[in-house]
Order: sequence, then C-alpha cells, then structure tokens
Amino acid sequence: MGSEQDINSIAGLAARLAEELQRAKDNIARSADSAGEDLAIQLRQLQDDVAAIQNTVGAFGKAASAEAGEAATRMRSAGAEAAREFAADARERAHSVIGDVEEFARRNPHCVLGCTLGFGVVLGLLMRRR
Repeated sequence: MGSEQDINSIAGLAARLAEELQRAKDNIARSADSAGEDLAIQLRQLQDDVAAIQNTVGAFGKAASAEAGEAATRMRSAGAEAAREFAADARERAHSVIGDVEEFARRNPHCVLGCTLGFGVVLGLLMRRR
C-alpha cells in the first residue's frame, strides 16, 4: 500500500507541477502580449514624434528659405539703387569736366591748339617707331 500512496502522491505532484507550469506559461504569454502591445504603442508614439520633428524642420527650412529670398531681393534692390546713383554721379562729373574743358578752350584757344599740335607730333613720333 505504501507504494500505491507514493505513486498517487507522485501523480498528484506531477499534476500540480503541470498546472503550475501551465499557469507560468500563461503568465509568460500574457506578459509577452502586454509587452508587445506596450512596445507597439511606444513605437507609434516615436513615429509620431519623428513626424512632428520632420514637420518642424521642414517649416524651419521653408521659413529660412523665404527669409533668404527676401534678403536677396533687398540686397539686389540696394545694389541696383547704388549702381543708379553711381551712374548718375559719373554722368554729372563727366558733364562737369566737359564743360570745364569747353570753357578753357574758349578762353585759351591758342593754348589748346598748341597742346593739340604737340600731342599730335608726339603721337606721330611714337607711331613712326613701330
């Protein structure tokens, strides 16, 4: 009888062990499912955060591009205005110099003719040497 009790006792232990193993297996499966769901939620949140960062960087790039374009337009306008002012100033100075030369030629026609003659002679000598 003792051996029958031992067999029953071992069978009972084996059944309890099987139940405990099944519970442990179920707990592990639930934990894995829960961890997988948590991981999926965190991955979705991470994807949303990355998308938000991309949108922010894109908006910043567009704003910087627009600002650079506006700055280039302002610089182009300022450069064009400076060129117009320079051209107008050069034109005014040229007219002033021409006016001064004309006035000098009217006052001193003999000097102008002599200078012109001397210049022509020097130029002729230089051309002759070539």
